[in-house]
Amino acid sequence: MQPSFAKGRLARKGATHPDWREQYPEKGAIPTGVRRSWMRRIAAQRYDRSRFFHQSTHTLRVSLSISIKISHVDIRLRRFIMRRLMRIILAAIFWAMLAQQSAFATGALFVRPLRSNQTYQTIWIKTYDASVAIQDQIAVTHVDQICFNETNDIVEATYIFPLPEGAVITELVYWLNGERFVASVRERQAAQQAYDERIRQLIDPALLQYLGDNLFKLNIAPINPQTDVRFEITYAELLAYEFGNVDYRFLLRTTGLSPRPLQRVTLNIAAATAKEFKSFTSPSHANSTGMQITQVSPSQYEVIFGDENFTPDRDFLLRFETKRESVDMNVITYTPVATDSFGVDSFYALWITPPDTIEAGETLARDLVFTADVSSSMEGERLVELKSALNSFLDHLNPADRFNLVTFGTNVVKYQPDLVPAEAAAIAVARAFVNGLSALGLTNIDGALHASLQQSFREATSNNLIFLTDGYPTWGELNVNAIVDSAAARNKHNVRIFPFGIGDDVSKPLLIALARANGGYPTYITATDSIALVVANHVNRISKPVLSNLDLDLGGLQTYDRYPLALSDLFFGNQVLQFGRYTNSGSFPVTLSGTAQQQNFELTSLVTFGQISGGNRAVARLWARSKIDYLLEQIAIYGELKELVDAVIDLSIRYSILTKYTALYVDPNPTSVENGEPQLLPKTFVLEQNYPNPFNPETRIVFFVPPSAQQQRVVIKIFDLTGRLVRVLFDREVAPGRYEVIWDGRDGHNNELASGTYVYRLETGRVTIVKRMTLLR
Repeated sequence: MQPSFAKGRLARKGATHPDWREQYPEKGAIPTGVRRSWMRRIAAQRYDRSRFFHQSTHTLRVSLSISIKISHVDIRLRRFIMRRLMRIILAAIFWAMLAQQSAFATGALFVRPLRSNQTYQTIWIKTYDASVAIQDQIAVTHVDQICFNETNDIVEATYIFPLPEGAVITELVYWLNGERFVASVRERQAAQQAYDERIRQLIDPALLQYLGDNLFKLNIAPINPQTDVRFEITYAELLAYEFGNVDYRFLLRTTGLSPRPLQRVTLNIAAATAKEFKSFTSPSHANSTGMQITQVSPSQYEVIFGDENFTPDRDFLLRFETKRESVDMNVITYTPVATDSFGVDSFYALWITPPDTIEAGETLARDLVFTADVSSSMEGERLVELKSALNSFLDHLNPADRFNLVTFGTNVVKYQPDLVPAEAAAIAVARAFVNGLSALGLTNIDGALHASLQQSFREATSNNLIFLTDGYPTWGELNVNAIVDSAAARNKHNVRIFPFGIGDDVSKPLLIALARANGGYPTYITATDSIALVVANHVNRISKPVLSNLDLDLGGLQTYDRYPLALSDLFFGNQVLQFGRYTNSGSFPVTLSGTAQQQNFELTSLVTFGQISGGNRAVARLWARSKIDYLLEQIAIYGELKELVDAVIDLSIRYSILTKYTALYVDPNPTSVENGEPQLLPKTFVLEQNYPNPFNPETRIVFFVPPSAQQQRVVIKIFDLTGRLVRVLFDREVAPGRYEVIWDGRDGHNNELASGTYVYRLETGRVTIVKRMTLLR
C-alpha cells in the first residue's frame, strides 16, 4: 500500500489534489484522510449494484456550516473533535453523491455531455478481453475493453477502477479511427493541462491518473454519440504468497456496474514456473462450464475463461502451489535492450521461501501480548470484528504459551497485571473480558505500548506483541518519532512488534517505523478484510520457527540499489523478496545466513544471473516500484522534499510507472497545429538539459524531433573536455516525437568514467546541439 502523506490532516500548503478540487471546488484542498476514506467506501460498495442504482435520482445538495468554539480546549481533544466532524462530513458527501449517481463507483464507466454539469450516467461495457502471463510469482495482465456511448451527445468519459494491491500500470493504449496510440508518462499537472487544452480544441486525448489506494481514474474525451470507445491497460504485479499458495486475482466483478450485460468476456492465462506445479486450481470458478484448465507440462498451465451476455457475480481467482524442498531460492532477471530507457545494467528479483511444512514438535513456546485500540473510532462493526479477532487469538494459543490482553482508549486496561499461562481457565476468563469490551475515549498509543512492553517476557521464548489500531495518537505522546524511540528503548526482551492498521485513517509512518525498529512487519486491514482471519493467520505464522538476523551474500555478483534495504525476518508461511541491479553475470553461490531458535544457520544455493538481453521486463518495473515505495516512505516521514519528489517523478517517467505525481497521457494528434493553437511538439529539434545533473550513477537525456523532419537520423555522442569521443549513446533513424536515452556514466567499452564535466551533442543532417553535464562519483 502506498504511504499516506497527510493522513487526517489538511493537505500541506502548496499540495494539490486536482481530482478532488474538481469535484469539490468550494472546499479547496480536501483532507487526505477524507479523500482516502471516501475512496475506501466506494471500493467497499463497488460490488453492491443496488446501492448505486436504486437510489433516488434527485440531486441532493448538502451544505454544512459548522462553527465550534474550541480554542480553549486541549489540542488533543480538538484534534479528536475535528476527526469526528470529518467523518460526519464524509458520510454526508458520500450519500449525497450516491443519491445523484455521480459518485464514481469502482469499475463503472461514467459519461456526461462535454463541458456540462449534468449528472453522470453509466455507459455499456460491450466487451472485456484480458490476457495474463504468469512467471513464478510475477504476473502481467493486459485488458482490452470496448464501451459504447449510447447517448446522442458528445461526451467525456470517466472510468474509475481498482487494481490488485501493489500492481503497477505500465501501459495505456487509446484507439481512435482504427489506429492504436500509446500513452507516455508525464508530470501530473503538465499532463492535466495538456488534456484540458486538447479538449478545448475538441481533439481526442486520454488521461490516466492514480487516485490512491490502488484506485485509478481514466478520462477520455470527446466521444461522439452512438460510437465505441476502446482502450487497453497493462499492469504488472507481484503475486502474494501465503502458506505455500500463490494467488492471482482478476477483478472481474468490477465490470458488474455496466447497465447491460457484457456481449463478451474472455480471460486467457499462461502460467509457468521454473520448478514444477504441485497444484493448480480456480477456487472461484472450479465448476464453471465457461472455464478450461489445461496442463501443458509439469511446469506450464493454460487457462481459458469466456462467456457471452455476461453479468459478473464474483472475481476470478487462480491458486497454485509449486514443489519445493527445504528453503527455496528462485530468481527472475531482465537485461535491458537497446530500446529501453533503463540503462544497461541488469535487474533481478530473488525469492527465498521456507519449507511448506514444519513438524509439530518444532512449534515455538511463545509469550504473546495482544494490544487493541478500543477508542471511540472503533465503535460499531469494528468493535464486533475486534472481539472476533481476540477470540480467534485465544483459539490459536498453544499449551506452552503465555499471554495477556491490553486495551486502550484514553486509558490503558490490562486483562491481567502480567502474562499468564494459556490454560483453559485463564482463556475462559479472557473471553469474558473480551466480550465485555466497549469503545470509548481517545487514542493513547504511547501508553499502550509502555504497558505492553512492561510484561515479564522470558529470554528463551518467542516474544511477540500484536498491536492493533485504527487511527493516530490523540492522547499522551503524539510525536511519531518519540513514540517509536520510546518503544525501542523499553523493549528489553527482543519483543517483535507487529502493528495492524485497520481502515484508511491510520498513521502508516508510525506503524512502519514501529515494526522496523522492533523486528516485525506492518499489516493493513481494509474495509473488505476479515480482521479475525488476518489475525488468525498471523498467530499461526509466528507459532513456527523464524529465521532472523538475515544476511544475503550473492557471491561474486556485483549489485547495487537493493530493495528493501534490509531483509526482514522470515516467518513460516511467508517469503523474503529482494529486488536489485547487477553489472556482471554467471552462476554464483547465494548464501542466506542468520539465526533460527538461537542457533546460527547458513544455506547456500547456486543461482544463475544471466546477461543476455531480454527476460521478464516486469522485473525492471517492479524494481523501480520498490525504489519508488522506499522514496514514498521517506516522503511520508520527512515531507514532500523537492529532491524526493523529483526522484519519484524521474523513476516514474523512465520506467513508465504511474504514481501520485505522474499521469499517463495519450494524444492521437500530437503534431496538429490549427490557427496558431499551441502544439505539443516543437517546430525545431530540441535537446533538453540532462536530468538529474550532476548525476551518479546515471542520467536521462531527452530530445524532440519536429513534425517537419519526417524520418531523420539522429546521433547523440558524448565527449570529455579534451574533445575525445567516449561514447556514441544513440544512432538511428526516428520519426517525429519525443525520445529519451539514459547514460550510465560508462564509455563504449562499458568502463566506468571518472568524475568530471562531459559534453553531449545531438547531430542530424543539418542541426547540431551541444550541452554539458557533470558526473560525480
